[in-house]
Amino acid sequence: MDAAGLIPLAHTGVDDEVRARFPAIPLQAELPVAVAFRERDPLWMDDLELSRPARPEMVETLTGLGFRSGFAVPLAAGGRRIGAIAVGFRSVRQFDATERATVQALSEQCAQALDRARLYRAEHQVAETLQRSLLPQRLPQLPRLALDARYLPGAEGVQAGGDWYDVIELGDARVAIAVGDVVGQGAAAAAVMGQLRSALAAALLQGHGPAAALELLDRFAAHVPGARASTAACVTLDWEEGRVSWARAGHPPPLLADDSGIRHLDGDGHGPVLGLTGRPPYGEGVADLAPGATLVLYTDGLIERRGEVIDDGLSRLADTVRRHADSSPSTLVPALLDELAQQDGRADDIAVIAARLMPAPLRQRMPAEPARLTVMRRAVRRWATTAGLGDDLSDDLLLAIGEAAANAVEHAYRDGASGDWCYEVARRGDGSIEVVVQDWGSWRPPPADPGYRGRGVEFVRHLSDEVTFDRGDTGTTVRFVLGSPTNGRVRDRVPVAVADPAHDGAVGPVVAVPGELDLARVEAVRAELFAQLAELSDGARLTVDLRPTTYLPSAGIGLLLEVIEHARARGVDLRVLTEPGGMPARAFALAGLPTVDDRRSPSQ
Repeated sequence: MDAAGLIPLAHTGVDDEVRARFPAIPLQAELPVAVAFRERDPLWMDDLELSRPARPEMVETLTGLGFRSGFAVPLAAGGRRIGAIAVGFRSVRQFDATERATVQALSEQCAQALDRARLYRAEHQVAETLQRSLLPQRLPQLPRLALDARYLPGAEGVQAGGDWYDVIELGDARVAIAVGDVVGQGAAAAAVMGQLRSALAAALLQGHGPAAALELLDRFAAHVPGARASTAACVTLDWEEGRVSWARAGHPPPLLADDSGIRHLDGDGHGPVLGLTGRPPYGEGVADLAPGATLVLYTDGLIERRGEVIDDGLSRLADTVRRHADSSPSTLVPALLDELAQQDGRADDIAVIAARLMPAPLRQRMPAEPARLTVMRRAVRRWATTAGLGDDLSDDLLLAIGEAAANAVEHAYRDGASGDWCYEVARRGDGSIEVVVQDWGSWRPPPADPGYRGRGVEFVRHLSDEVTFDRGDTGTTVRFVLGSPTNGRVRDRVPVAVADPAHDGAVGPVVAVPGELDLARVEAVRAELFAQLAELSDGARLTVDLRPTTYLPSAGIGLLLEVIEHARARGVDLRVLTEPGGMPARAFALAGLPTVDDRRSPSQ
C-alpha cells in the first residue's frame, strides 16, 4: 500500500491484460481487495451472481474477467492494515468453515512476513543512506594526485558496515589518506565508523602527523562504545618534498609501488589496535615518493581468506598490484576488487583506495628545428608513462602535441629565420591533460593548395576535447585538452586488418618504415619510396610496411598519400600494412584513409 492505493505485489493465473489493467487499486475502488482492506473484514463470495444486488459494479467487473466466485482477506500486522489478498475461481464454489479458518490463518502469517520485509527494506534504506553520508561524497580533484576508491559491503543485503576511507587536503602540496575498520556490520558499526573518521580528520587538519593523529584517535575511541579493537592506517603525502609518512593502529600495512618494486609500508609505522591499555606509543615511518609511485590502502576484507595466514593475502595483493602498477587508480582499484574480493561467502566489508603521484608539469623551450621534435616526443612519452595515462590517451597526446609542435617548427618563422618554440603538458584536477604549444614568429599564409599536407590542425581538433588557436603577428599559442572525463567522448578504434605479402602469392619489394615517420624523416623516406616506384612497371606491386612504425603524424600521412597517387599514376599495386590498434592505424582512421586487408589496398 502507498499513496496511490493498493499496489499488486504478485499476480497468479491471470494474463498480461489483467496485470496492465490494475497497476494500482484505489482504496475506494469496488474490487474485493479494496473492500476487504477498507472494511477490515474478509469478503466471501460463493456465487458472484448472488452478490450482484448489493455490489453490482464489482460483480460486473469480476464476471467480465471470467470469475464466478472468490474471496478477499485483509492483511494486518500489529493492529495495522498493510494490504489484502484476493482469490477468484472460474466456477461457483462453497467455502466451508475449515477453508475459511485456514485462509484466515495463512493471511495472518503472510501479513507478518510482509511486515518484516517492509521493516527490513526500511532499515536497509536507512543503513545505505547512513553509509553514503559517512563516507566521502567525492574525492578531491588534485592535479598532482590521481585517486580512486571503492567500498563493498560484506554480508549479502547489508549496505552499511565499519570499513571506511577518507582523503583530507592539508595544503597546496599535502594530503592525508586514511582507512579504518570497526568491528561488526550494520548501522551500529557504521555509526562508530563515522565518529572515528571525523575524529581522525579533525586531528590531521590541526596539523598532527599520522602517529600523533592516531594517538588522539585512540584517546577518542576509549569514549566511544563499540570502538575498542578498531583498526586504522593513516598516511600523509607531500609531493613537493617527495615524501610519504605513515602510521597504523593494528591495520594491514599500506602498499607502495614505484620504480624500486612493490613493498609494504611496515616497520616504524606499526602499532596496536585502538583502545588497548598499556600499549607503546604509535610509531611513524617515512619514505621517499617519486612521480609515478602508487600507494594502496585497504581493509582486511581484501586480503583475508578462511584457512590461510594473512601473509598469503599480502603476497597476493602485492602480485596483483605488480601486474597493474602502470595503470591509473581508476583502472587499478576495480582490478583489485575483481581479482581479490571473494564473491562467494564473503562476510567482511572491503574499503580500498589508491593514489598515484603524478609528474609535475612538463615544460621545454627549444629551437624551431625538425630534429628537436624527436626530443620533445621522448620527453612527453616518459611523462605520459609516469602519469599512467594508458596507451590510447598517450597515443592521442603524442599525435596532437606532435602536430601543434610541427606547425610551430615548420610555419612560424619565414624565409629561414631562426626562432624558438615551447610547450607545456600538465594534468588538471579532473584528470584531463592540458597542453600549450607557443611560438614567437609570424606564420606564413597557408597556400591555396596545400597538396598532400594540411591535416595537422584537423588532427588536433579531432583528438582534443577543447582547443583554441591564438594567432598574431608576434606569435601563435595553441591550447588543447585531452581525456576530459565530462565530455562523454569515446575514442574511436577503427579495426585495420594486417595484410601479409606472403599470402595470395604477393610479390614485389617491401619497404619497412621503422621508428618515427615525422617531419625530420619525411624527405629521406620519400626518396626511398620514389626510388622503388621508379624501378617498377605497370602491374607490379610495392608494399609499404608500417607495422614497425611507432609515430605517424600528418606529415607522414601526407607522404603516403603522395606515394599512393604516384603509384596509381604508374599502374603500380601499392599496399600499406598496419598493426591493428597501433598508432599508424589510428592516424589512418583520423585521415579518413580506407581500411587495408589482404585483398585490397588504398590504391585500389
